Amino acid sequence: MSVFAVQQAAAAGCSMLFLPECCSFIGSSQPESLSKAEPLDGPAMARYRQLARDTGLWLSLGGFQEAGPDPQHVYNAHVVLDAAGGTAASYRKVHLFDVDVPNGPVLMESRTTAPGDKLVVCDSPAGCLGLTVCYDLRFPEVYQTLTWGMGAEVLLVPSAFTKVTGKAHWEVQLRARAIECQCFVIAAAQAGMHNEKRESFGHALIIDPWGEVIGRLDDPQGTGIAVADLDFDLMAAVRTKMPIKEHRARGRTQLAGQIMC
Repeated sequence: MSVFAVQQAAAAGCSMLFLPECCSFIGSSQPESLSKAEPLDGPAMARYRQLARDTGLWLSLGGFQEAGPDPQHVYNAHVVLDAAGGTAASYRKVHLFDVDVPNGPVLMESRTTAPGDKLVVCDSPAGCLGLTVCYDLRFPEVYQTLTWGMGAEVLLVPSAFTKVTGKAHWEVQLRARAIECQCFVIAAAQAGMHNEKRESFGHALIIDPWGEVIGRLDDPQGTGIAVADLDFDLMAAVRTKMPIKEHRARGRTQLAGQIMC
């Protein structure tokens, strides 16, 4: 899928392609995923670096099994590669999905994944990117910090949402992050049945700073890419007409000592 998507994006004249969580591998068991872990200078990442060089595209690899702090754990790493194949940024997922999904699976990500401890932004041809992964979406303070504290203009949420939680919460949360941060949101998404144990919701979306969906696949469970131009004049206009950053600073001054994030 990754090679096909990169080729599609290059043919469409894109400057950057955003791939979902688990873009390199989805296993049927946690030990299987552990067995695929590599450092970021390993052979699997080398193939992505070559793809970037061959096409001249920047790549957002939304979830890569990076070798972790011990043999029992990986990092769920979101890696951004520049058009020369160099590492522009790397973020390790902070919020791990340890959840008994109602009418769905029990998933305990922390059994084999170690959490990261740092938020990350980076400049790119698509603007200043704020890197997150999947379950981070449920923690709005992360996105507010990336935006108002670190200068992000485009919030990335590569995901493999479950079908149950995706149907209930996926689009509404993505649009909320775009609206409250007055940012673009790009949410590449895994879709469909991966194996007998795992199914992802799909519905990849691109959302503008007013909360409007400006890109999605015709088939939300299909394989392909959604393409959109990001209008930063629109973002500036939204922020000028409704100056949330200034109002937020004023409110935090009024509530000094009461707001903890």
